Amino acid sequence: MVYIEDMGTILDISLKDLESFLESEEHFTTHSDDVRNFKVVETSGPTVVLTFERHLDGQWKKARSRITSFPPYCRCVEELEGDFAGSRFVGIHRLDGDRTRVDLFGDFQCQGKSPEETRALWLNILAKAHEEDLASWKRFRDRR
Repeated sequence: MVYIEDMGTILDISLKDLESFLESEEHFTTHSDDVRNFKVVETSGPTVVLTFERHLDGQWKKARSRITSFPPYCRCVEELEGDFAGSRFVGIHRLDGDRTRVDLFGDFQCQGKSPEETRALWLNILAKAHEEDLASWKRFRDRR
């Protein structure tokens, strides 16, 4: 398991608009080239459990995650099944003027990978997710 901390990402989006985007159907389809077949299998208060397939090491693999949201300030993710099972991280959203600051903290693991490989893999996943979210956010904003 490796600890990753990514602090100070500034998004040119208000906290209210960020939460609207994160709760939208569009956000679920943002990362469609790496994840597919999302299905909500359980909802309990602020928590949702999702099953999906993740493309990893050239294969589509089943995964299950639990996401607990405390809008608009926090989102906690726990990987329950799949190669990343046991990983858990939290994203904290804070106002920064008209923009939003995002800080991410978590413990990450990947079955069959060394700590160095796990760190590199997760940093790439998080960076790609960030870029895809920004592009989707712009489309979402322009349609509103």
